[in-house]
Amino acid sequence: MQTSSSRHTVQTRDQVLVAHAQNQIARTSLSQDDFAQALSRELHLSIPDRAKKKEVPDFNSPELTGEVGEFLKATSRWLKRVQRWLNGDQEMPSWLEESWVCALEPEYRDHCLNELASRHGLTGARQITSDQCANKSFGALIRALGDVIDTGSEVFDDQVMCEQDLPHLPAFAKQCRQVEAKAGELRRKAEALLNAKPALKSIA
Repeated sequence: MQTSSSRHTVQTRDQVLVAHAQNQIARTSLSQDDFAQALSRELHLSIPDRAKKKEVPDFNSPELTGEVGEFLKATSRWLKRVQRWLNGDQEMPSWLEESWVCALEPEYRDHCLNELASRHGLTGARQITSDQCANKSFGALIRALGDVIDTGSEVFDDQVMCEQDLPHLPAFAKQCRQVEAKAGELRRKAEALLNAKPALKSIA
């Protein structure tokens, strides 16, 4: 399995991104071509002007959907570019990174975000896309809080956190990060709904 590891501390950011994409391709039914198509779509959604300037093909454009020959040629050229990034033959440009992460399947995207965040002592969090996901995240937050309370009771049984608590601290720190991540998901969902709330009409 090709993946990033905490043992490989010299890995650059783009090497982490490539490792997770390679892992997805190796462990799922999705091919390099599937990933290349997803990457193109994300680039045109997030940075359309830059994508056009960098000659990233838009496979949903009338120019390509209406011409089978042009579509196949564009697919082949784009796949070769993506393969060079995946193989490390060409350095990944910084403008590609965010869309690269978004092009990953949810499971691999979460792992990639968490690994990138952990390099800075943070925790990556998924964006909630539905009420059902929000409900699941709330349940996960409750479970995470329960874990923190259980482990924390061992840490704070003497009312202080000290060197004697070192055996419990790795698990306690990890559980705290999980609470932070789940709470962050729910906060963003709440704020998104608040920002989308229509302005109240004055009745004065």
